[in-house]
Amino acid sequence: MPKTTPVAFALAAASIILFGAGCNPVQSVQNKIGSTVAEGIVNQATGGKVNINAQGQQVTYTDNKTGATSAFGEDVKLPDGFPTDAYIYPGTKITGVTTSKENGVSAWVMLTTNDAAKTVADWYAKTATGNGYAEASSFTVNGVETRSYTKGNNTITMTATTDADKGNTTIVVTYEEKANQ
Repeated sequence: MPKTTPVAFALAAASIILFGAGCNPVQSVQNKIGSTVAEGIVNQATGGKVNINAQGQQVTYTDNKTGATSAFGEDVKLPDGFPTDAYIYPGTKITGVTTSKENGVSAWVMLTTNDAAKTVADWYAKTATGNGYAEASSFTVNGVETRSYTKGNNTITMTATTDADKGNTTIVVTYEEKANQ
């Protein structure tokens, strides 16, 4: 028997064990290389700092000039200093968030819940008006609930739409605090 046969057998067995068990080191290296290349391209094109986590399925971006931040992916965390008036519906998963402090404060957050769009809209109405906001607009079109509230220089807008096929509701909340002129 040639000496290479036991080595080949050991490599084949290790490959089956590692790859079959979901521990694919080649895929891990490919993900890291792909993420690094993509990060470099976006960093160079935007002058910002991007972090792509392929395994965690999350992308974060910071604009070095303005300090604006964005994050998208599975179960995103709110950044430090996220405006408390950009209300987060209870029990939701955060799938996207953007913040900026250029010309005032602005924030955008995307959430998902299993509650109906109307239930979500009612909660935002109660929460915003209970915190001193006045309703500026309210409408429903084809099951999409949209509400807008103002207080001084602050505006909150909420849109909720239910996806019957997926059985969940996507909520988008925008918040703007205009700088005093």
